[in-house]
This record gives sequence, structure tokens and C-alpha cells, in this order.
Amino acid sequence: MAAAALLGSIGSAQAAVYNGRWDPGYGSIFPSLGWKASALFNVPDACLAIGNGNNLPISGACAGFDVLSAQVDFYEGADSNTILASHALNPDVIVTGINIAGSKLTGVDTGFFDYFVPTLGIAGAGKYSFSLLLYGGTQAQLIYAWPTATSPGCAYNPVPGADCGDSDNAATGVFTTAAIPEPETYALMLAGLAAVGFAARRRRR
Repeated sequence: MAAAALLGSIGSAQAAVYNGRWDPGYGSIFPSLGWKASALFNVPDACLAIGNGNNLPISGACAGFDVLSAQVDFYEGADSNTILASHALNPDVIVTGINIAGSKLTGVDTGFFDYFVPTLGIAGAGKYSFSLLLYGGTQAQLIYAWPTATSPGCAYNPVPGADCGDSDNAATGVFTTAAIPEPETYALMLAGLAAVGFAARRRRR
């Protein structure tokens, strides 16, 4: 019965998971640094069905919209396939609006994600903090800041003595639906767990 209830809840989730990806070179302050950002978004089906719009509020039919995860990867130069460092971001970020077109997620605007401090040499070797911002629907910037605690506001409201700014190259994001397990996959997993539990009970007898 528990398995049936779980499968029922999965089948009626009524949400799509989207993957957003951004990939630019950093620019002049870190000339050898490239960065990739990625994030997973949970988008209610009712939100996707409301029609085309930009900077739609996360309320009403879109109230269940959620950032599930986010990450920034660093690579050197043009070798984007060799990741030198990865940093998971706190997904508890303020979402200020989303774009919907053709019943698909096409853009996300957020406040700043919590900053992180990489020890990677080509990213400042621990001197600078970085903070990700998604804006303009499809754009992303990675703010750098020193001292680290001035991140990210000093990039836009100057702090005396601070060294702050953003990546020279704004990244244009691509949003695609993310693969999630089909209900049949969950059924097989649950059947396997049930078999293991049954065997364990037989051994205890």
C-alpha cells in the first residue's frame, strides 16, 4: 500500500524540472579563467500553462516554482571539458521573476546567490569571493569581490578600498527539460526494496 501511495504521488506531481546552463570566459581580471553555471528548477505545470510572459511573479499558478540546486564550475582557458573546481551554491535564493514562452521555461531572474571563495590559483587563490546572479531572463554574471565579505553589493555600490566587479562576458543561458526517472523506474526500485525486505524478514524467523 505504501508503494502504491508513493507511485501515486509521483504520478501526480504535475511539475517539470528544467536545467539552465551558462558558459562564458571570465575576462580581463582572470584572463585564463572560464566558468560554467548550472541550475535545476522545479516548474509547476500550471505555471507553464498560463501563457507567454516575461518576468512573471512567483505567485499564483507559479507559487510552487523552486530552485532545486545550483553550481559553478571553473575551467582553464578554452578547455571547457576539464573542470578544475566545482562549487555547489545554496539554492535558497530570491527568484524575482521567470519567463514562459510556448509552455516552456525560457528565463529566470534572481537575486545574488550566497558567495563562495575558491582556492583555485587562476580564480584569485582564495583572495576573492564570487557570487552568481541570473538576470535579464537568460543572462548570468559571476561577481568577484575583495575583501570577500563585501560580496556582492560592492560591485554596484562601491566600497572604499574594495576590489569588486563582474565578469566581462555575460553568459546567455539555455533552458532544457531535465531527465527525471519515469514512474516505471520507481516501480522497479520499490519492487526491489520490497523483495529485500521480504528476504530480511524470512532470515529473522
